[in-house]
Amino acid sequence: MIYLYTNLRKKNLSDYQIKKLVKDNKLFMIKKGIYSDTKDYSYLELIAVKHPNAVFTLETAAYCYGLIKKNHTPYVIATKQKDRKIDDENIKQIFVTNKLYRLGVSKITYHNYNILIYDLERLLIDVVRNKVNMDYEVYHEIISNYKKISKLLNKNKLNNYIAYFKDSRISDRINKEVLN
Repeated sequence: MIYLYTNLRKKNLSDYQIKKLVKDNKLFMIKKGIYSDTKDYSYLELIAVKHPNAVFTLETAAYCYGLIKKNHTPYVIATKQKDRKIDDENIKQIFVTNKLYRLGVSKITYHNYNILIYDLERLLIDVVRNKVNMDYEVYHEIISNYKKISKLLNKNKLNNYIAYFKDSRISDRINKEVLN
């Protein structure tokens, strides 16, 4: 599990106790102010802890849902349009308008830690909208897996989400590539 320094201090650990845990290999320093209880930590968890308002989307969310087999880096996250730029080569940050940012956000437990991720319906819209920006094989792997689970998608929710986007091609692509 990953901990921020502030969270460790809230657990009534002093600077001395934190340094002692690091020295005794019971806690491992990842970066300044960020610690893990194991040497092998998930970068996905690190992002979720360090950037608690970031929402996983596109290839990263597709990997979490099992829609693609290979985890692609950089990790793709959505943040509000006016949020500060995240300076991390392992993260691709997409700025989203406030109106669309919260649309379809779910909090799930992934490998024993909580992450914010777009639900399957919203993710499908993001994938279709970003078709030209995605690797051809990755896009088709995601779409073919969506076809397999198309009966599980909430069509009303999907149509409600599509109404927020001003591009009529989204609905056409989803109907043509996934639902038919």
